Parts: sequence; C-alpha cells; structure tokens
Amino acid sequence: MNNKRWTALAVVSALVFAVATTGAGSTSASAAGVGKDKAIDMKFKQGSAVAKVAADSKGKEKVLWNDKKGVPNFVSGKVSAKKLNNASDASQIMEENKDLFDMSSVADELKLDVQSTDNLNTKMFKYQQVYKGIPVFGNQLILHADKNGDATTINGYYDPEVKVKGLNTKAKLSSTQALQAAKKDTGLTDVQHFDIEKADLNIYQAQDNSYHLVYLVELSTLENDSPAYWDVFVDAHDGSIVNKIDKVEFAAAVGSGKGVLGDTKSLNTESTGTTYNMRDITKPMYSTGGKIETYTAKNGTTLPGTLLTSNDNTWNDPAAVDAHYYAGVVYDYYYNKLGRNSFDNAGGTMKQTVHYSTKYNNAFWNGTQMVYGDGDGTTFIAFSGGLDVVGHEISHGVTERTANLTYSYQSGALNESWSDVMGNLIENKPDDLWLVGEDIYTPNTPGDALRSMSNPTAYGDPDNMANYVNTSSDNGGVHTNSGIPNKAFYNFVTTPGVTRDNAGKVWYRALTQYMTASSQFSDARQATIQAATDLFGANSTEVTAVTNAWNNVGVGAPVPPPNDPYEPNDTQATAYGPITSGTAYNGYISSSSDVDWFKFTTADSGTINASLTNLPKDYDLYLYDAAGTQLSKSINGGTTSESIAYSASAPGTYYVKVIGYSGANSTSAYSLTVNYPTVAPVGTWYYETKAFDTPHPYTNSYTGPVHSYTKTGATKVGLHFSRFETESGYDFVKIKDKAGTVKYSYSGTQAAFWVYVDGDTISSQLTSDASVTAWGYSIDQVAYFSATPLVTGTVSPVYPIQGL
Repeated sequence: MNNKRWTALAVVSALVFAVATTGAGSTSASAAGVGKDKAIDMKFKQGSAVAKVAADSKGKEKVLWNDKKGVPNFVSGKVSAKKLNNASDASQIMEENKDLFDMSSVADELKLDVQSTDNLNTKMFKYQQVYKGIPVFGNQLILHADKNGDATTINGYYDPEVKVKGLNTKAKLSSTQALQAAKKDTGLTDVQHFDIEKADLNIYQAQDNSYHLVYLVELSTLENDSPAYWDVFVDAHDGSIVNKIDKVEFAAAVGSGKGVLGDTKSLNTESTGTTYNMRDITKPMYSTGGKIETYTAKNGTTLPGTLLTSNDNTWNDPAAVDAHYYAGVVYDYYYNKLGRNSFDNAGGTMKQTVHYSTKYNNAFWNGTQMVYGDGDGTTFIAFSGGLDVVGHEISHGVTERTANLTYSYQSGALNESWSDVMGNLIENKPDDLWLVGEDIYTPNTPGDALRSMSNPTAYGDPDNMANYVNTSSDNGGVHTNSGIPNKAFYNFVTTPGVTRDNAGKVWYRALTQYMTASSQFSDARQATIQAATDLFGANSTEVTAVTNAWNNVGVGAPVPPPNDPYEPNDTQATAYGPITSGTAYNGYISSSSDVDWFKFTTADSGTINASLTNLPKDYDLYLYDAAGTQLSKSINGGTTSESIAYSASAPGTYYVKVIGYSGANSTSAYSLTVNYPTVAPVGTWYYETKAFDTPHPYTNSYTGPVHSYTKTGATKVGLHFSRFETESGYDFVKIKDKAGTVKYSYSGTQAAFWVYVDGDTISSQLTSDASVTAWGYSIDQVAYFSATPLVTGTVSPVYPIQGL
C-alpha cells in the first residue's frame, strides 16, 4: 500500500494552502490503502504545525527532517508566542508543538531530564522520550529559549512509531537476572567488584528495526586485568542479548608532557603536616568537595589504586607528575574558557590512576575516572605524558555527562572526535600540526602520530563522507570515521578570523546544548552552526566558516541548484504561467523547502487532467482554484507517478503545486503535463430533475446497476451527486463515458458535486468489497450542454429510493 507514515510536508510558507479542506468535486486520484486517511490527516496536521512556525517566524524558520521517522529533527524560528521562563512554560510550549512530531501527549511521552541557563542567559530544557513511563533509548528533544525568553529551537530525536507498536512493557526478567545475562555475555561472571553495575528498563530499536523492552545494563570493572565498560541491551521478556556496546574509550589524542619527557612541573599537592598527598585542593571545585587526585595501580589492575604520597613534596614519578599536572590544566581550560566546573559541571572529583597493568599500551575513561598505562617503551611511552591524551580522556567524561553520544557508528565517531578536538585545543601547541599521539607514540620514530586532524588520510582515515568506512568493527569505526568531523573542525579553526578559543566555544556549546545521544554527522553540523549563530550572530565569520567547514568534508554540502527556468515560483502569487495545455514542463525541487507553482486558465468547464511523471524522489501534486482552495491532490508513495483528474464546473484560473514529500529534493527533473479545456464551445447547460440511488446502505460484495443518462445530440452531459458515502479506499463508484471508458473513480465521503464527461452519455456504478459498507449515493439532477434545448433524455434504470 502507498500510505506515507506520519510525515509532514517539507514545505514552509506554502503549507498555509496545503491544509485547506478538499473542495467540492475533488477526485480520488489514487486508491488509498489501509491507514491512508490517518496518514494523510497526520501529514496535514503536521504540515499545519510547520506552517504556523513559518508564519510566526516571518520567513526566517528552518526545518530539517529525520527521513527515517518522517518527523523533524531540527526546527528553528518562533516556535511559540509564549515566553519560556521555567519548566512549566517549557511543557506548555512542547504541547503546542506536539503535532510536529506526531505526539499524542507531552505529559505521557516526554520526561524533563535537564534544564539549565548558560552564560548567554539562554535556557535549555532536555526531554527524554518515554513510552508508558519507560525511556526510549537514544531519543531526546531539546527546547531552547534565547536571552529574551523567546522559544527559538526544538531539536533532537523523537520516534513516533514506538507508541503504535503495541510493545508489551511488562518485564518477565528481574533486573538481577538481566545483570547475570549481561555478565555472562561479556565474560564478567566471576568479577566480584564493579565500579558501575546497574540495570534499567528501556525501549530499544534494534539494527533490524524491531522494538524491544530491554534492560540497559551498564557494567564497569577492572578486576579481570583489562578495562571493561559495557552497555548491554538484554531483552526483558526472554533474556536474549539484543545488542551490546563496548564503551571503554581508549585514547584517541596525545600530546606533550614535561614529566615523562624529562621536565619538572610545579604541582598542587595536599599537606597533612607530616606527608604530602598528590591531591590538588586549589581549584574552584574544592568549595563543593571536588579535588584532583592521582593514584598508582602499581602495575596491577585494582582501581583507583593507592593515592600517591611524598615525605618531602618532591615527586620522582614522571607518569604521575604529568597525569596530575595535566588534569589541572584540563580543569582550568574547561573552567576558565568554557565556564564548566569539572567533567560533570558539578565540581566532581577528577581521579586518575597511573601505572595500570604492565606495559599497558593504552589509556581510557571507565565511566568514573581516567586510567593510564605505561606503554611498552617501543610503541608507546607513558600515556599520561601527553596533555591531549589527558584532555581527551577527561573530555569523554564531559561528553558522557552532556550529549552522552552513543559509542557506536556516527555518534561514536563524534564522541571520539570531540575528545580529539578538546584535547588538541587544551594542548595548544604554537606550531600545532593537529596530530594525535605524536608525543607518546613510537618514541624512536620522530614525526609520526596515531592520527592527523589536518590530514586524516595520512593515517588511513577518511576526510570526507565520500570515503566513509562502513564497518562493524571498532563499534562501527568510531576511531576511523572520526577523521571526518576532525577534518571539519580543522577547516573551521584554521579559517582566517576564527580564533582557537572561539572555535572551542562553538564545539563545546554544540555538544552541551544541541547534541543528543543519537546525533549523526549531519546533526553535529547543524548543532555547530546553531552554536556559532548563538554566540556570534547569523552573519558572523564563525557561522560562515563552520558551514563551509562541514560542506568541505561532504556533510550537508549544498548541491549547486539546477537551472530551473520556471523559478522563482515558490508561492501561488509567483506561479509560473500560464502553462499550455498538453505541454510537458521539466522542473526541479532543488531543496527541502522548495515548492513549485504553475497556473493556467481554462476556456470552459470540463476535465482538468494533471500528471507528474519521471519522479526522481517522492513528490506530490496538488490542484487549487484562484482563491487558494485545494480542489484535489495525488500523494502516492515513492517515485510512483502522480495524477489528478478534476471535473471543473466552470472556466477559470487554476493552479498546480509540486512539492517534495518530507523535504525530498533532487538535481534531476520531474515532468509536469496539464490538459484542460482550451476552447469555449457554443451552447448552454440545461438541467433536468432526475433521481437514482443505490440501496441505503448498500451491501457487502455489491455490484450495483449501471445508472446511465443519455441526451442525444448533447456535446457534454453531467450527473449531480447530492450525497456520496462509500468505504474509503475499498468501495468505488466509477464514472464512464459513452464508449465505456472510466473517466473518474470516487471513494470515501464527498460533499455534493457535479461530474461531467464529453459526449451524450454518462453512467455511474458502485462496487463494494466483502466487508464494511456505507450509505451509498444519491443523484438528484442531470445536465446536458447543447446549442439548443433537446428532447427529454433517457435515464435507466431508476433504482427505488430506500431508507429515506
């Protein structure tokens, strides 16, 4: 069937017309399948919501779409006339905009998780989608207000399909059983101590698009000699493992550290009177109990290990010196440059452990702290010797407490990239080549690195979406594909006029204010553009630079618009025409907001046939009268051609509109042809009172008699349906001409209307399927067109009127 699932039109100002009710005489241009009416209702309901934003925003709105779900993932403009000052206002504004997302009730489907006011005095309210009170994994919506309290954006991910799946939300497994299943699957059954061990119910959409009630099990431990930090999705009904994500986030950026490289640093320590602890209590977070603490695992795997101490405040442990000192540098950067108080923005203690395991070639964030190996001396030296490594690992903690980017595929690559970016910004080398790992990687090989942000391809990573690596390894290539957003940031930060500090502010604001767990590269693009707009203005150097930065790596790069000879024709007032009957017009829908209008004038009443063919994407076709009233539409799915056959009762000016469904657009042309009456015949319409009816109601599997009207000598004849009700999409009334050709096919409920055919004979016949009936139809008048009055016409058979 051709129903389009709960998707709004990706048209903005033109939607004011798209929501008009169907006028008299409209035709069912294509048979609707089960649920089509509801899908259409939702489409126009959603379209009306977008139109309201468009009207209130006075042309400055932006609507981007989640093509997989058919709902927006970014809406900016004036999303409400109400001021946004608190959580109560936020809930009311989200309720105002629920139709955008096919939401039944904000109170039932969203839960406010985070609200904040930043240093720009803008407010942010982050909602978690829930189904029957259970979180829907990865789906959040964020509402923003500007410094004036005006609601300006709603962005994120919401899944309208969840509520129609009928998922059983009663778990058969207990949380304890789910924990056991997760431990068994990850090989952690014998572990006695976990730093994180919890199981919470979630709704989860698997890779095959099936929905599951799951326990989201989080496990973090170091007891089995190697770090383990897992998200395991355990089906709450049968205990199967739906998916699992390895979240041990190993170092993806490295830098210089004087301790490991032989230089001495000044350290902030804690004096007890007799000894000194490697504990920094000088930072602002100390006012709420936060500290920077450095431990040693003594080449073991117990965390956090032993707090390092000294009798004389002289420290002879280079790895510890760097870990401790660099943690302070990272804290200072976030606090002084970005206004963030520790990784959790709540002054949380920053712990790090050095000398983890033996010759351990990595560093990682385990959900609670940073951990550094010593390296094997050949491939790596001590990982804490790189400032960007320390910045990278702590930044994983920042990401986890903000956007919480899911550590797989594109969202995981963004997770890695954002840590690369922040690590390099914190490192701040004066001659920075934007390398990753150059100071601690292969100490005997100068000039090499793990990765390059300026030239990712030098280390085998892609620098453009054209070379995106599709793989299931490394959680979907999170380290490899991070080269694409890394290159985008490099493009941005090296643009003349963009400072490192301002670039960091944009990336940080995008992460903390606009990105969600499911953010993809395109979402990161929009998030950074919006963040730059917030900070520096829509016409700023930064906005232009960040837009070009993403365009140049193939993320959201605009395709040069085709040479469309009919533009500008984006509104009814600027419609192209008049177009010639029978001529093909090859036009383009070149963007998600493009819409094409054409106009023509008929010389007589009669049939208007419009066809839209050669479709590169899912386009739809609409017919309007001069007053802007929608008369008919054709909204088939996919690239199926669209067609409209409308019986016009009088000559006049008409308009056809072509739109891309849910923002569909292409550089390939469509073909539009309209056939309409061009010559006014000589004669007059004459009307006669005639009556013929179906049974009221008609029966199942019904094939009615042919109701036929003939007026010998007439050039046109017509029937007037005073009442018309059939089962929509299943029971049809076919209108034929003298040759027996079906000219129109009607279904559903129609207002009173005329239908005309050329020639001297017209007939109607109802057929129904095997289930569900309706009232049927009643015809009370007939008409003919002739130069002179003719003798009484023939009507046969006249079916007895029933049920009146």
